[in-house]
Amino acid sequence: MTNVLEKGSQWLSDQIDQYAASSVLYRRGSLTVPVQAGKGRTTFELTDTSGILISIESRDFLISAANLLLDDFPALPEVGDRIIESIGGALHAFEVSNFGAEQPYRFCDPFRHKLRIHTRYIGVIVSL
Repeated sequence: MTNVLEKGSQWLSDQIDQYAASSVLYRRGSLTVPVQAGKGRTTFELTDTSGILISIESRDFLISAANLLLDDFPALPEVGDRIIESIGGALHAFEVSNFGAEQPYRFCDPFRHKLRIHTRYIGVIVSL
């Protein structure tokens, strides 16, 4: 019997890709793959060595796990990977990052259809 919740989760993931995403490049070393990515944000609260509370906001990219293929193999995000996005005609780089004890990504749903990838802004890049 088909799991209705899983089917609905896949439908929602597909809707994000079709109606609320734009094309970005996911890069690890010399490997690059174009993927559709929705955008989001996550706020992390960390305490520095002096005990001061610091609030950090991550730029998140929502990417279908099935589409993150590097060298034709399924991959999960790793710290240091880059996501390249065209904004206003310029290429902007975001680095996959972990904040505090958090992983650099999490799954958006219990069926692991969509990844929420945490990044930090690196800056404008001249070329790929």
